[in-house]
Amino acid sequence: MLKEETPLSQHPLTSESPHMSAAPAIGIMAYNEERNIGSLLESILSQTSGGRISRIVVVASGCTDRTCEIVSDHARRDPRVVLIEEQDRAGKTAAVNKFLLTATEEVLMVSSADLIFQPQTVAEIMRPFADPEIGMVGAHAIPLNADDNFFGYASNLMWTLHHEISLRDPKMGELIAFRNVFRRLNPAAISDELSVYQLIRSAGYKVAYAPQAIVYNKGPGTLSDFVSQRMRCIIGNLAVMREHNVRVATMSTLPVLRAALPHALRNWKRLHWTIGAAMLEFYCRLKSQPAYRSQRRRKQLQVWEPVSTTKSLTPDSPHTKTAH
Repeated sequence: MLKEETPLSQHPLTSESPHMSAAPAIGIMAYNEERNIGSLLESILSQTSGGRISRIVVVASGCTDRTCEIVSDHARRDPRVVLIEEQDRAGKTAAVNKFLLTATEEVLMVSSADLIFQPQTVAEIMRPFADPEIGMVGAHAIPLNADDNFFGYASNLMWTLHHEISLRDPKMGELIAFRNVFRRLNPAAISDELSVYQLIRSAGYKVAYAPQAIVYNKGPGTLSDFVSQRMRCIIGNLAVMREHNVRVATMSTLPVLRAALPHALRNWKRLHWTIGAAMLEFYCRLKSQPAYRSQRRRKQLQVWEPVSTTKSLTPDSPHTKTAH
């Protein structure tokens, strides 16, 4: 159990097959997201189950662009949109805790700010909660990057492997939904979704993956952004694995190879890109080891800089891509 993360009493939700009767709250953690926050909010408000969303809470931390202005405009048009504005930026986990403090709903969602939802995403991610043993559900992220260049190919490969592994062993990612059964996350937690995963499992619940709960993101477009994003994810995985003895499927070699081999055979003409992506991943994992140890010694939470090339999603793009 993480320090200061005591599970509350379990309260399985009532259900109406095939959907939950509870209306979820969605938390969005934002820092200078003016390029996408409006599109994200529109995609949530236009959900097929939009009337069943209780609140959409945007925690905007230290924003110096038009993020708060855009959110406020949406809040004037729909009272379910709530803006929590913070003057300083203390990291995503701190922002998630702000959201949790406001939460009374039985099911909560935490979304990255650089996503776009498909119209049925909320309904699909809520579906597994009809089983009272399910405490957390992960969504299916698909990158909008074209795969006709190396970094676009590498991003598509990474999320394809994430999807294939999650079908067997659910791995949480860009959008998660979970039962409201704990007070807050450890402020020193590096990865919010893995911390939620650990708490939910400690409370005795199972986790699930909703492959039809599709969200669109954008992978990094430069080498420095790719390395930065992967190191952030790997360091979070290392922290949860080593400090809380939680298994992370995507960090295990065998599941990754099992998922990668069919993809490599289907895309044999781009085998050089597949090998390049594997070498880049290996480099990021090697580089993340000393970075994680240094951060642990300093006991200081690193506030990561945004990966700029992942922030320019095109609102119309999601309709041109299909699930893997």
